[in-house]
Amino acid sequence: MSLQEKISEDLSKAMKSGDKTRVETLRMIRAQLIEYSKRGADHNITPEDEISILTSAAKKRKEAIEEFKKANRLEMVEKEENELKIIQEYLPKQLT
Repeated sequence: MSLQEKISEDLSKAMKSGDKTRVETLRMIRAQLIEYSKRGADHNITPEDEISILTSAAKKRKEAIEEFKKANRLEMVEKEENELKIIQEYLPKQLT
């Protein structure tokens, strides 16, 4: 099962369960994957491309968390942290 298929399946489950944050985050990831795959005429998305897209999304969340902390926007920090956790579920586990 490809990452795109897994995300679509998990999106369906999240919609049924009513998990708004998960639905929004998975839709965002799925949109980025679809956008990337449609960039070129014969451009197929590889697992490396999928990881790159997820890594980029995680990096954006981490940067946003830092900025919101500086601005003392704690509700936004919590939202971004929740999105980051969801994104990290689809990234390979890092070696420590």
